[in-house]
Amino acid sequence: MASISALSDSREVLERMAWNQAHDRLSNFLNTFWLSDHCEVSRLTLKLLGEARELHRQDPSRDPATLVMEQTQKLLAEWLAANLEERDRASSQVFSSGCIALLLSRMPQAAPGAFLASSLSEDLRQSMHQTLLVTGPDLKVSSMTPRHIDYGPMLGLAQKTWHRWNSREIVIAALFWLGVYFVFYRWLSDLL
Repeated sequence: MASISALSDSREVLERMAWNQAHDRLSNFLNTFWLSDHCEVSRLTLKLLGEARELHRQDPSRDPATLVMEQTQKLLAEWLAANLEERDRASSQVFSSGCIALLLSRMPQAAPGAFLASSLSEDLRQSMHQTLLVTGPDLKVSSMTPRHIDYGPMLGLAQKTWHRWNSREIVIAALFWLGVYFVFYRWLSDLL
């Protein structure tokens, strides 16, 4: 009986540690948005953890930290899509460009209570729209045929000097560097 009780206690401790880790990760994630009100970060963290606990009761096999972060990112992507009126784009595109627009608009510092609120005021929406980055057209695969590169007069100059070996100049350069080596060797051995 004692081993069952100890096993149950260790399971509870592990679950508590997993939820503490989920809390810390979620709090750190929310702090990346520079919310100026720490109480708002705590309120959002506890609210999102409560929602994740409900989902965890339905499927206890999932890791709490992973579940919390997936749900938070999904909620944030939906909130950004609704407020930026970008519902026709992929969730990952909305999430990345929306987070940038959110940070550049400085809305979390100016109005931390509006972060993840059901609806934003028109002026907050406009400030986010003004900073929304448009990255350009989608990437399209195309083929590039190789072309000859014209180096101009540099090609002739390089061919004249690179392809011609002068043994006299090589011997002079080797003797020079050998002399430099011996001078420094002698100088350093006198110092030590």
